This record gives sequence, C-alpha cells and structure tokens, in this order.
Amino acid sequence: MSQAAFDDRVAAYAQSPTHREGPTLDLTREFAQARPGDLVLDVSTGTGFTAHALAITPARVVAADIAPNMLRHTRATAPNDVRVVQTDTHALAFGDRTFDVVTCRHAFHHYVEGRAAMIEMARVARPGGRVVIADTISPDDADVAEAMHEIESLRDPSHVCNRYAGQILELMTEIGLDVERSTHTRTEQDFDGWCSRTGVSNALRRQLWRAFTEDAKVRAAFDARETDQGRWFYWPVLVAAGIRRS
Repeated sequence: MSQAAFDDRVAAYAQSPTHREGPTLDLTREFAQARPGDLVLDVSTGTGFTAHALAITPARVVAADIAPNMLRHTRATAPNDVRVVQTDTHALAFGDRTFDVVTCRHAFHHYVEGRAAMIEMARVARPGGRVVIADTISPDDADVAEAMHEIESLRDPSHVCNRYAGQILELMTEIGLDVERSTHTRTEQDFDGWCSRTGVSNALRRQLWRAFTEDAKVRAAFDARETDQGRWFYWPVLVAAGIRRS
C-alpha cells in the first residue's frame, strides 16, 4: 500500500458513502464487540470512519494509516479522542499483544502481502482479542472474478487483488486466529462517485461501464444498472472476526 496513492484522495474518501456508512460499518462494529475501556486499533483507517464509530463505544481507539494527510483528517473529525499513528500495516509500529481489538475495513485488497499484513494484525492483538476484516471479495465464478480484478485495476492503480472469502478465512486460521463468525454482504456503489474517488477520466469511465455491462454474466453478478438517478452496481463483501489463540 503506497502513501502517495492515498494522500491525494482525502476529500474524495471523506465523501464516500461506502466508507462513511453502509452495512460493513455496522457489521465491523458489531463483530468487534469493543467494550468501554478496550484498546482498539483500526489499521489503514483512511479518513477514519471506522475508528470514529468504534470510539463512540467508548473504547480507547488508535487509528493507524500510512498516509499522513488521511490521519490529519481522522484526528480533526473524530467525535471522541482518537490517537493517530502513521505506520504501514505490513510492519505495524506496536508491540506484541497490545490491543483488545484490531479492525481492518475496506483495505485488505490494497495489501501487496496480505499474509504479512494479517500476521501483523494478529501479532498486536492480545490472546483472546479479536481481529475483524471487512473487505470486498472475489465472486466464486472465476470469469466474473477476473472481470472484477480487471475493472478494479483499471480504476485504481493501488488495487492489488480481491481475495476469495475462503482464502481470507483460511489465512486467518493459518496465522493463529480462530474464526468466530463471518458473514457475506454487499455494498452498493454509485458508479460515477466510485470513479471520481480515483480521478477517472471520462474515456476510462466509458471503458469501465462497458466492462460492467457488455457481458451479461458480469452485469448480473454485480447488478450493474442505469436509472434516472445514475449508474449503480454492487461489490460482494466478507466480514469476519477471528479470536487470537495464545
């Protein structure tokens, strides 16, 4: 995950409905089960919506991100006291067994080394603590999954890959987390707003919309549609909570 890729996107992400609200925010907070007094880490916090939601608990929340401009926005808009720390999730600047809860929402697909990032999240969680991952995932159909990857890569050079749900759950187990619960949901995307977050040109927007709609299977899988209110589609999402083993 590159600092430069996100430091110029603060305003766009601050207005993003996907990050500001939606089913994944409520589910992340529910799965985290943060209690008053818990020490919670939200990694790759971006503009801080997840950290802010967890701080209302009220837990003691640390918001971490590689991009300093994102962190400045997170600190300035926090409803309660939130500590911010600039650090890469692949090598978190915290000691072992520090946090009661670690959350990562809408960021895992940006990690070049997903396993390394997951190991770091588990490392800084205390035994019995929770690690919660919420992220877009690849559909089971390989053709549709390939189309999703091509679309995301065209729209956002910082995109690495959407993992399959099974890959994320297996990885959690392999690195020392017992999967407590998981669920599938989806996030509705305003196509043009989604494009604007990464500064997509009009020509590329046309190319991306064709990629969503020309193939009937892809169009149906992501429910790509045009209405009087705009163009819309859905991304599939996994939310999972793992308990760190001792």
